[in-house]
Amino acid sequence: MKVLYNALETIQRAACAGITLGSEYDCINPLKSGVDERLLIGNLRDIASITYSSGSPSVIENIIMKSQAPMFAFQGVRSSVKPQVDIVASEVSVGFSHQVDFSLFEVDSDQKVNLQAMSAVKQFCIYQNPKDSSLGDAVWEVLGLNSGLETTIVTRIAGDGATGGAYTCQLKTPTASSETGLPNSFFLTDIETTEALIELLLVANA
Repeated sequence: MKVLYNALETIQRAACAGITLGSEYDCINPLKSGVDERLLIGNLRDIASITYSSGSPSVIENIIMKSQAPMFAFQGVRSSVKPQVDIVASEVSVGFSHQVDFSLFEVDSDQKVNLQAMSAVKQFCIYQNPKDSSLGDAVWEVLGLNSGLETTIVTRIAGDGATGGAYTCQLKTPTASSETGLPNSFFLTDIETTEALIELLLVANA
């Protein structure tokens, strides 16, 4: 996988620098919560290149997938897509756990084969926060770019009215290999430009 800016090394150096910013609550433009119900998932090994911002190494400006290896969109409903990030701290290291829970509403044979195949390799995913100015450059965020995400839950209770009989799935950072940082933002120039790049990920564009 080609990385077009050595952002990981920069982030690791910055991580040892200590606190660098404060924070204020903006009562006029408060942070807007919620997640769009479309989740993009791809095989980590199918990334051809990643372009990081030279100005902010936690920001990704583009991802190119290998030929014939696009990402795939999983459409949810209401609040079925639930990303989560946690710190993973030990006596000698600090990392982060990335996780996303989602529902899969197809239960046919093709989707069963797909779920089984997903369970065999590491994934990464992109989710969308609200298109709101309070999010800044973090409208889209990327999970699992360093250590990948493993399938940790695939559950279906056909008669469960709460889940609608859908598969409940979870992708999560491996226990033995935490992520080096919080989720990367995916952003280039503005919302419209970034959205066009996101849609390209659904097509094998390398």
